[in-house]
Amino acid sequence: MNKHKLSSLFFTLIFSISASAFSTDAERIDSYLVTYKSASIDNKVTMLERLQWSGISSPRLYDPMEKLLLENAGSKSTEIVGDKRKLMAHSIRALGFSGNVKYHETIMLYERDAASGNLRRYARKALVDLDKFQSWNKLIEASNVNTEDKPVEVAIYMKMMSSNDVFLQRQAARAIFHEKQTDTDLIALTAEKLKAAYLNTGIDKPAQDTAAWLCKAIGQSGIEEYADLLRDAVANSPHRKIQKYAKKYAI
Repeated sequence: MNKHKLSSLFFTLIFSISASAFSTDAERIDSYLVTYKSASIDNKVTMLERLQWSGISSPRLYDPMEKLLLENAGSKSTEIVGDKRKLMAHSIRALGFSGNVKYHETIMLYERDAASGNLRRYARKALVDLDKFQSWNKLIEASNVNTEDKPVEVAIYMKMMSSNDVFLQRQAARAIFHEKQTDTDLIALTAEKLKAAYLNTGIDKPAQDTAAWLCKAIGQSGIEEYADLLRDAVANSPHRKIQKYAKKYAI
């Protein structure tokens, strides 16, 4: 195995275990910064995308991304190509995930002046995200759900899931599904949210979509005690989307 492949494998392994290995946000940020500096472009992008459900707003994490963007502001489109453009685009989007208004001007700079249309598109999305994530991060901070002795990311997902905001619940469900979380308290909280939604004839489409993600999150956990819940959602939910995903992920 050559050096490049070995390095890529190393970061893949590190990244695959990082989702539940941290006891503090400081540890998470340290790991993410190492990834941002030294990992393959694919692992960098994966890490940046994961920040949307991280609950992290600390400048210590996002300042290096802003620095990269400011250093390349005003560059011609032909000077920003390949992996560099990919990293910059996802770095712009990540500034939106921070919910930190200190990055508004930098995002605006790219939305207004970037030579690359791709970077302008990511900046437009980041501006929308910035407001949403500012509100969501406040909800996470205000949560009083008991997360004692939980790894920091499980604790964050529990706080997200305990919110009454269906969009924040969806973010948590997506995190649980993609990171294959199986913590019993986290899945129990997810099941509570599904129980409150799947028979409700009055929920709107965003809430139905969230409930579908709740089915996916519960199903991937493999916890057998929720098999009847998913089967009941298949049989009795009045919403086809919820039925569809409950059936797909029923145990």
